[in-house]
Amino acid sequence: MSIHKASKRALFFCKWRDENGKEKRRYFKTEQEARAFEAERLQAKTQEEERLTLGELTILYFRSNPDKHIKTKKNIVYFLAGHDRAGVHIPGVGEFLRDKYAESLTRQDLERVREGLRAGGAGNNTINKYQAYIRAILAWGVDQEHIRFNPWRDFKKLKIVRPVFQPKIEDLKRLFPELPAYLQWAVKTAFFLALRPGQVELFGLTWDAFNWRRGVVIVRQGKSGRLKTVVPHPAYMEEARERYETDMAAGIPLVCHRGDGRRVLNFRTAWTLACKRACVELRSYDIRHIAATEMLARGADLASVAAQLGHSNVATTGGTYAHVTAGGQARAAALMPGLEGAGDSPKNGDTW
Repeated sequence: MSIHKASKRALFFCKWRDENGKEKRRYFKTEQEARAFEAERLQAKTQEEERLTLGELTILYFRSNPDKHIKTKKNIVYFLAGHDRAGVHIPGVGEFLRDKYAESLTRQDLERVREGLRAGGAGNNTINKYQAYIRAILAWGVDQEHIRFNPWRDFKKLKIVRPVFQPKIEDLKRLFPELPAYLQWAVKTAFFLALRPGQVELFGLTWDAFNWRRGVVIVRQGKSGRLKTVVPHPAYMEEARERYETDMAAGIPLVCHRGDGRRVLNFRTAWTLACKRACVELRSYDIRHIAATEMLARGADLASVAAQLGHSNVATTGGTYAHVTAGGQARAAALMPGLEGAGDSPKNGDTW
């Protein structure tokens, strides 16, 4: 028992050891006051022991969400271990959050994370993504009653200045002949299926995603984990069918490979050399942007382009790409009908 009666004074005291092992005492006039204090102290200690760190909450989050996309899991685990997505250690990024109580995270912690990510070369978009990861885990913790509140709920994301993506189809056409054969097919696949050129969407795509009867391809997106259904160009599907039959005969499940079934893990060197030979500056990710801008520039409606891209919200497609279609507004104006007669546009001297 930690409650004692003082030998030389008519007092009672509580005795305990703090987290550093140092003995502590507090005196009271009555035994009832001492017992009340001891009960409060033990209750507070129990509550403290039951509090979850962010690392512990993250483990519970993944256990309750086993279908969470593997890339998302990897990003969060690396982040809380103080590494970037490539596994490079970046001190002061996220590892200090791991052992902090989830409810005690502050705005200062968020700013420290942002500074660390900036030091590692991350932009606002990447910083916002990691902020969203943590906020989602905290929100889930509140929903499951593991924690009482989400301390990052009201912190806004950083402002994103989205680049204006201009159509670069001519650059892509100049680059295409300079690429090795396996990358030429990968570029066609990324272009006609509007894929992100990563290990999940493009180089992880397998032939069972192709529905030959319906003429569609069902792709699991690397960014969101959601499925999207793409309707490719008939010429692409015709070439894909020929490659499919060849690959099936060889037992190759991957759509894009190095020609012998081996998975494409890195194509940066080949891409860079081809860009130099073609005298163009083009990122592999630009293939998807070119596909979107070309569809819009040739008259496709936003909803259809959003479906091809896999956007869940048409506003995302419109806000990112609609303004880059050269002459789009002029064409829209030319399509406006007249308000008199047969609906033709007014001729010189006519009135509306």
